[in-house]
Amino acid sequence: MKQWFAAGLLALAVGYTLYGLGTLTLVTASGRPAAGFFPLVIGALLVLACAINLWGDIREWRHAQRTGITPVHLADPEAEAKADALGVDAHAIDGGPEFGRDVLVVFLYICGFVALLNVLGALLAMLVFMLAYLFTFNRAHPVSNVIYSLALPAFLYGLFKILLNASLPLGPLGF
Repeated sequence: MKQWFAAGLLALAVGYTLYGLGTLTLVTASGRPAAGFFPLVIGALLVLACAINLWGDIREWRHAQRTGITPVHLADPEAEAKADALGVDAHAIDGGPEFGRDVLVVFLYICGFVALLNVLGALLAMLVFMLAYLFTFNRAHPVSNVIYSLALPAFLYGLFKILLNASLPLGPLGF
């Protein structure tokens, strides 16, 4: 089943990249990167990552077919020791069926972020998304949550709006 999911993700990544190549301009008349350059880089990295993931899943599936032994994931002892030293539950890192609620919450937060983009503007929508996400999944550290929620959107706004001069949705406050 994992290999089919990985194949579907690879197909989506290839489709995204081909769509971007077909609809966006990669280079301006002066030879500078145009609007399609960044999506092409992201698409190429997506295709590469999905292909590597699919290759690993197919190898694992073939090995299980040959030997009849389904691989059991065992945590890396070094990673588990570091997690124990930091007080992190390393057994929950890989997820599983018990984390379906978390996946749904993240999905709903992302949908809310997209809906708020044109209402609040990019900067405020990112700020609201980060606050909601961090206070849902990292309740124990409210100060660092606020710092991250301010710093990451400010950095991304500075990178895309100021440095790259990208068009971002404006909010009621003009930014």
